[in-house]
Amino acid sequence: MMTARRKQIVGLLLLLLMAVSVIGCSNAAPGNPETKESAVTKGDSSKGEPKQLRLAVMTGMFNHYTALIGVEQGIYLKHGIDLQITEYPAGINTVDALVTDQADLGFVADFAIVNRIGNTLDSTNLVIVSEVQGGPVNGGLYVNPDYKDNLNALDGKGFISSVGTVIEYYNSKIFEYLGFEEDKQQLLNIDNPQTSLALAQKGDAAALFASGANAKLYEEMGWIKAVDASELNINTYSFDVATKEFNENNKELISQYLQATQESFDYIVSHLDESAAYLEKTLGVNAEVVKADWSAAKSGIGFSEEGALQLEAIEKWALGKEKFKQDYAIRDYINTDAVKLAFPDKVTIAGK
Repeated sequence: MMTARRKQIVGLLLLLLMAVSVIGCSNAAPGNPETKESAVTKGDSSKGEPKQLRLAVMTGMFNHYTALIGVEQGIYLKHGIDLQITEYPAGINTVDALVTDQADLGFVADFAIVNRIGNTLDSTNLVIVSEVQGGPVNGGLYVNPDYKDNLNALDGKGFISSVGTVIEYYNSKIFEYLGFEEDKQQLLNIDNPQTSLALAQKGDAAALFASGANAKLYEEMGWIKAVDASELNINTYSFDVATKEFNENNKELISQYLQATQESFDYIVSHLDESAAYLEKTLGVNAEVVKADWSAAKSGIGFSEEGALQLEAIEKWALGKEKFKQDYAIRDYINTDAVKLAFPDKVTIAGK
């Protein structure tokens, strides 16, 4: 039986997902639209008019919270940006929005962007413009309570997955930790949180990786965190992504966005109770969960050599797992021009 809180959050998630047109998590969008040029932003900053920037956010993640608080506090307008926010359930969907010209900037985790580029090498027009965060992830492996004392019984049972997203990578690390043969596992592919919760309720799903507000929902269902993310040895970096054309034509605008986002992050840190209460009121997420997540969050806006090495390590790992067929140099898809304008002292990546 759903609690009142869980009904509220699930209902909100469903409404948010219905409000946007989400493209499936395939390796490439139909017709290879990645060569399509993004529209130039509107407005004239020289006349004091804010420029429009269409931001694709992943619901409940770093750039979602900073965007909402930054807009509410007038931070983006102060930096000359009319920020238009559209929510998506996964980072790879924000990339889909870029290549179909529904957004100008997207937010995506390391595996998702490495996998997407690797599967679209002949047509991709994507470029990674800034690191956002990086390091060990929160959360862990959550399981149906029937398996809490016997994780070996999960072998061959239903694991929630999402094609092309970082969840693929998390599951692979989980299988390595548990000693399961990956190609013998049952993956239940979902495209939104509502489907995942429905599978768990029906008993079709036995386990998944979860964190933050999402983990709270499964805890309310009685699911147990069986393995902490720290034991799984999972590190994840996230990045801002654009098309090459948009990046080349709007470097100053992107740099303004990065400065505003850092300011919004700093505002949340210094006004955590107030910000968490606003996000609870706006999104329905539990304020205490927001505060717990944000207390552990660190802004990585810039571009570090460590972030580039993480991307390279993920590329080699994904190639070895046959996620794509051809080895490639991920650094060829990194451009730091905008982030250098914003934070030159935070760009430590070699050769860029």
